[in-house]
Amino acid sequence: MTDIPDDLTDVGTHHGNEPPPETGQTVRSPEGPDPSASEARPSAALFQLVRFPSEHRLTVHAHSARAEVSPPDEGEEVGKYRTDTALREALADENIDGMVAVFEDAETDRMLMEADVTADHAWIGQPRYPTISFFESADEAESFANTRDEGRE
Repeated sequence: MTDIPDDLTDVGTHHGNEPPPETGQTVRSPEGPDPSASEARPSAALFQLVRFPSEHRLTVHAHSARAEVSPPDEGEEVGKYRTDTALREALADENIDGMVAVFEDAETDRMLMEADVTADHAWIGQPRYPTISFFESADEAESFANTRDEGRE
């Protein structure tokens, strides 16, 4: 501080105008999730739930997480879900307890039937099963599975 002019002191306080105590503006920020509550995970898939009222069937289609999915050509879209938890909640709302499920197994290229399924079934939301259809009766499910298996051969 050797370049201070001779007529200014090198010690002292500012004698200018004091800033106003309040600006008159309130700034609010929305409160986000607690970062320590749970680990952030990228979405594994986008699940589309479709209802086919005439066939008494619900179908889950799993798409890439970044896919832009349009409404289905057939059936009524119930919703789109980014997590398997949200999908399970939607399936519980649709009351699938006790229904028969047909799982399309991408690894074996076969259709697998499971009776008496609930929304907590371990295969729901797994990438191995890109399409899952739920039926009220075992006969409808078996007919659907056989038709799909024959179409693959």
